[in-house]
Amino acid sequence: MPASPRELAAVQEKVAWCIAVHGPRDLVDRLRVALADGQLELVEKAAGAMLPRAANSRTPEPSRPARDGDDVRFDNGLVQASFNAHAALLELNSPRTRVPIAQANLLAAYRDFPPGWRIRVRPTGFELHEDRVEARFLAGSSPITMSIELRRGEPFVRVACAIDWKARGATLALENWVALQAVQLRYTEDGNVAALSDERAGFALFIASPLGWTSTPLRKGGMHLRASLLHDRGEAQRSWAFAPFEPGISIGALEAAWEAFACEPRVRLFTSEDPAIRFLACKPAADGDGVIVTVQEREGASRPLRLRCGARMREVQTVDDIERPSHGPAAIEGEAIASQIDACGLRSFRVRF
Repeated sequence: MPASPRELAAVQEKVAWCIAVHGPRDLVDRLRVALADGQLELVEKAAGAMLPRAANSRTPEPSRPARDGDDVRFDNGLVQASFNAHAALLELNSPRTRVPIAQANLLAAYRDFPPGWRIRVRPTGFELHEDRVEARFLAGSSPITMSIELRRGEPFVRVACAIDWKARGATLALENWVALQAVQLRYTEDGNVAALSDERAGFALFIASPLGWTSTPLRKGGMHLRASLLHDRGEAQRSWAFAPFEPGISIGALEAAWEAFACEPRVRLFTSEDPAIRFLACKPAADGDGVIVTVQEREGASRPLRLRCGARMREVQTVDDIERPSHGPAAIEGEAIASQIDACGLRSFRVRF
């Protein structure tokens, strides 16, 4: 199976780190060739072994769930979430925001024909572990194992499902009812995030590559939000996360939270404190001369650009989409690249170390 764009980007950044910390030139060149040939597993292991410990990151520790009567409660200081014994989400809060959840995280299965006919999804088990909650279901004859986890330092609660989908001509979906009023509904450009909000609170659902979304306003206020998870038969893994947020959050901040959910933890070579800036690439230059970093402005306003680098930079140069020198301001100021970016614009830089 070909690597996902996220997997490719993570390995490219590891090789970029090797260049930044002056790894042996002949070895780095071999990694670049192997990367171009698609040998990602080999490159990742070799690059990881070359890098200092500071450039490799560990997965945050899970926050321990606790019994709360018949329910289970998670709390890491950033998110509080409660689930019942059927793994339905009943409560989702942050220190400043309380999301009025009616019920969420419910699995449903629908046949293609006749349209709307449902396959019964019934719970078959529920276990509380030190680091997670595990729930089991049968959708018809299809077994599903759901794992719920809240990690320290993350502003969202994670859900992962292992599914053996046996139903022909049927779709597995995720159902959510949120009692927000005068709802504003937004999706990110890639379709992986749906965000509901009103003047009181916001609710975001992150899903890795959903088949599609549907939303229906509720008569008494609020929204029913459904995401289609899979259709093809066979074994599959699906994951999603629920996040509370304050009203007025920018689309850039939502995308940054999605990246934290979707990508394996790693120390970034370049970072920005501005949530409007999205990193599209951090990779070795095609000719081996330095590293190429590409960013995009995501909130529709031109702004100063400041990209902090985790390694010592010697030179920065603006380049175009095929890595040729291009016009545009770029300078090294302390530990950062300083420049400008247009509204919804793209900027790429060649950095030498």
